[in-house]
Amino acid sequence: MYIHGFSENVEKKSVQTIVQAYLKRNDHNIIAVDYSKFANDSYVTVTRNAPRVANALTMILDKMAELDFDTEKLHVIGHSMGSQISGYIGRKVNFKIPRITGLDPAGPLYNFLQPHLSLFDARFVDIIHTDYGFYGIARITGTVDFFPNGGQRIQPGCPHHPKFYSKDDFCSHHRSWKFYAESLINESAFLGVQCSSLSHLASGKCNNNTQIIMGYATPSSASVKKF
Repeated sequence: MYIHGFSENVEKKSVQTIVQAYLKRNDHNIIAVDYSKFANDSYVTVTRNAPRVANALTMILDKMAELDFDTEKLHVIGHSMGSQISGYIGRKVNFKIPRITGLDPAGPLYNFLQPHLSLFDARFVDIIHTDYGFYGIARITGTVDFFPNGGQRIQPGCPHHPKFYSKDDFCSHHRSWKFYAESLINESAFLGVQCSSLSHLASGKCNNNTQIIMGYATPSSASVKKF
């Protein structure tokens, strides 16, 4: 199940890229959630309505479970606001979700005021941070958290001085779903190294630390926090 972000719908590139990447694998069924009726309101309103969206999806998933859907095969992926909705679902559903993947979970209002996606919302929660502390949440909240290129703006290839709230301004935030889509096609594309900081990584202090794959193939046995 893939849940899009704020101001999006299922026709947006983020959703279509993820869906097409799964279809190319030819080994999954995927549900693309469209909550655009709510997602295109003001950010504050969408934040308030996120639990309502989660409630509707929780009812559907619980009903599927009653009809013998194998919940062990469920993987919920959310980008931005979709990540936070995923967390609400994990806290409400009548079974334990095996895995939730948060793609740069939304930060504004979730850093301090609202409940946010955390490692308690599924048996395994992996998070990819690409705009940490700006549009993405400034918290390490998963079972494992990945910080590609330091996890912050400006991600490589993104404009350095974007106009606020423009397409370019969301470039780093959107990089998270691009990383994940690539990992569906090439499972070993991104290797994470356990490290406390980007400077330590650059200086070679983390060369002998634990390494795990980032993205689709992240092993659910992983338990080290920061890569």
